Amino acid sequence: MKSQKTYFIILCLFFIWSCNTDKKESKEILQETVKAVKKASKTNDFRERLKATEPATEAQLKNWLPENLGDFKRETFTTSRISQNDIASAGAIYKNDENHKLEISIVDGASKDGLLAINTHYMAQNMKINSKKASGYEKTYERNGLKVLETYVKKDNFYRMLFLYDMRFGITVESYGLNNDELWKIIEELDYSKLRD
Repeated sequence: MKSQKTYFIILCLFFIWSCNTDKKESKEILQETVKAVKKASKTNDFRERLKATEPATEAQLKNWLPENLGDFKRETFTTSRISQNDIASAGAIYKNDENHKLEISIVDGASKDGLLAINTHYMAQNMKINSKKASGYEKTYERNGLKVLETYVKKDNFYRMLFLYDMRFGITVESYGLNNDELWKIIEELDYSKLRD
């Protein structure tokens, strides 16, 4: 792998010097090339780490989705493991006395095909979105160390927060009837450290 990166850099250097570009432009091209190579190697390391990791068990996922979150109580818990790909996932639906609803789902990116299951969450780590309409918005931002893709639909007072934890767990939180601050209070109650155990 290292020899491929070295070969790629040497090839780029040869290309730069063979063209009649000035030194400043050559330096910028080289810097961007090195950045791209480093980023590619990190992505490959990340994929290899996921492939070599055992998916979470049903008990681990259930333990992470608590019975109570604020004034919300867990009404249902579902789990699935796509057997041919060995991808673990779980979800829970919560309701409170005011009949507000909260849905949380988690997908484990571990296993040889796990990256496919968290692809949207992974892409959200690298996207910059800020799209507003009269009906709502979609945007990306960082909060509490999480890179979040947030969607809001005004008509239904609906929020969807999508993020990746530990570059492994794709988490989606959807709410009906809550405002943004109320939803973030609940998201902050989740104990992410349990996912590492």
